[in-house]
Amino acid sequence: MRHVGPENISYHIESHPAWKEIDSFECGFSASDRIIGGLNAALGQFPWMVRLGYTVKGDQEINWMCGGSLVTDRHVVTAAHCVKTPEEDFELSNIRIGEYDTKNNPDCQLNICAPPLQDRKIQTIKIHPSYNKPPFHNDLAMIILDEPVQLNDYVIPICLPHGEQLQRLDVNEQLTVAGWGKMNMTTEDEARILQYVSIPVIKAENCNFFGKGFKLTEKEICAGGQRNKDACVGDSGGPLMKVLDTLDGPKNFLMGVVSFGPTICGIKKPAVYTSIPHFLKWILDNITL
Repeated sequence: MRHVGPENISYHIESHPAWKEIDSFECGFSASDRIIGGLNAALGQFPWMVRLGYTVKGDQEINWMCGGSLVTDRHVVTAAHCVKTPEEDFELSNIRIGEYDTKNNPDCQLNICAPPLQDRKIQTIKIHPSYNKPPFHNDLAMIILDEPVQLNDYVIPICLPHGEQLQRLDVNEQLTVAGWGKMNMTTEDEARILQYVSIPVIKAENCNFFGKGFKLTEKEICAGGQRNKDACVGDSGGPLMKVLDTLDGPKNFLMGVVSFGPTICGIKKPAVYTSIPHFLKWILDNITL
């Protein structure tokens, strides 16, 4: 079977000092004890999901336009284009953790309620120094929160891959993407309840149609290509996830970050995801800062 992903992954990062902080947290567990047949996630199914909120100068309303993943109690991994917004009027101002149903706080399901959501401000933003060099590549950023979040069953970091978990992804391997973005191709309505979808990894050359001269590299993952199954507007920066067995049981691992895709979502064209294994050392370096 053909593989995609980094051609060579340096395993010396196993001794990186950032693992000491990362390993101090339980990661990757889902508080949900069931699989939902539709697109609605269950309460607590993806407790590392983060929403990025933007404000316009002179307006107090928050526009939730991107997603991200909690990887420690104060570090969020997202896409660089989400923190370096092309719209000069918009400024990234709020980070929300513990969201599920955007109309409720706290969230409840089957008579079980999660703790109230948590909002944080931003202490520091780290954008990958090679972002957009060349265009559309190296789309990765880290947000350091102004204060740690309170971890509970509904707020948990996602695991970062290391060791054997860094192995290249197989074509046709199923991964999961989640977010509150647009729900279909024909309306601007974004999801009220957190959505998720399973999509396959596909050959890199299938993503080489984005813009003149764009060519997917080992820094990205090409996935999707199924009609009405896609990440879309508002999902940018969110996680591409893989469940792996560990000694502690199944855990969710962050394998990619939603980067970009077709202008119209869900039209049997795949999308591009920034590869977390490829940029793992950069992520670890910024956790230790």
